[in-house]
Amino acid sequence: MDFKITFPGGYNETNKLDDNIDVHIVLKSGDVFVSSLFTLSNIQKLITQFNSVSFWASDMIIVKDLSHETIRDAIQEIIDDEYLEHACTHIGRIEKRYPGITFEEIPDMADGRQLMQSRN
Repeated sequence: MDFKITFPGGYNETNKLDDNIDVHIVLKSGDVFVSSLFTLSNIQKLITQFNSVSFWASDMIIVKDLSHETIRDAIQEIIDDEYLEHACTHIGRIEKRYPGITFEEIPDMADGRQLMQSRN
């Protein structure tokens, strides 16, 4: 299945080994899903920071790091295993999330903020 990944909040400030980031998974069919990717180090830090015994987040996927390669491989694995609709939330279609932009016009691993600003 052909897909592209965008970062609705940007990617520039990401610590690849200890951070979390939201992603949109844009399918060629036009469907758009959202997920939050976390590293194990980041989860441990958040548990400690909030002095909590647990941590959860909706649409959470745990990855070994936040490099573009790992993110793409993780999403591909979820799609190949047919778990996309279980691991992520469907948030609409391209025309709603990225008005005036087609699947072909969306660069893979795009900064969602810059993508939308370039259309205004």
